[in-house]
Amino acid sequence: MKNHKPSIITKLKNISRERKKVHQQTLIRYFQERLLYRLSISAYRENFFLKGGALIYAIEKEQSRLTKDIDFLAMKIDSDKESIKKIFGEICSISYSEDGVDFDTENITVDEIIEEGIYSGIRMKIPANLDNIKQNLQVDVGFGDVIIPGPVEMSYPTLLEMEEPKLQAYSVESLMAEKFETMISLGEANSRMKDFYDIYRILSSGNFDNVVLTNAVKGTFSRRETEVSKDHSLFNFEFYDDNARNAQWKAYLKKAKLDETIKFDSIHQEIRTHLKPIYDGIVKSKTKDG
Repeated sequence: MKNHKPSIITKLKNISRERKKVHQQTLIRYFQERLLYRLSISAYRENFFLKGGALIYAIEKEQSRLTKDIDFLAMKIDSDKESIKKIFGEICSISYSEDGVDFDTENITVDEIIEEGIYSGIRMKIPANLDNIKQNLQVDVGFGDVIIPGPVEMSYPTLLEMEEPKLQAYSVESLMAEKFETMISLGEANSRMKDFYDIYRILSSGNFDNVVLTNAVKGTFSRRETEVSKDHSLFNFEFYDDNARNAQWKAYLKKAKLDETIKFDSIHQEIRTHLKPIYDGIVKSKTKDG
């Protein structure tokens, strides 16, 4: 059997050099891509729906931020830790010598994700290697959310000339709805700059359907029983003028090696234009209902 690993390692180094990327970023993307490929040819491809930063990478390509984890919504499977670990053990055991990647299924770790005292899913660490290159992949699995109008099938981009994974994924509107809901729920305490970046990239691109986005936001807020108020700080100019928040934004862009010319108040304009009318409609509806 031909050993593809040396050739793959060389090609990945060339990609990093040509695209002027930190090589570790290229390696993380490659390992993530190869895990997603195994999922796409497994018996579980209809149970896991791609979301989060990995999905945004598939949409935005090189304009997206690097994400160190893969996020899924899971449906129609058991949600306990051992069941999820077993499923991903099976997925990672699928042999595909052409990509040179091996997953250490014996050392997958799994924990519950608890955020602000609330259970929000399962987190796995999956050891992977390409010859002597080692990487721990983080995979987060959530349960119980809604995808509006429904999941979409998508092709995930590959770094090398290999078959693209065909995956079930969130609609871009549901992806934005969840991030927007998180912003509303966290309010002034929100330090998730990656969510602001993602929202800005998608809203400014115009690559979404406003009617679908409206329904997705309403459905997500209803499912999560989100508390809303008439004058939420997210829409106020003061939120975006805050010195500490602006410093945090600049530091995030620099660390993530993103476009540092994007001003924090640019996000405000996009949110007020596209998301505030939807939010105001929800507030009005709740006020009317008493």
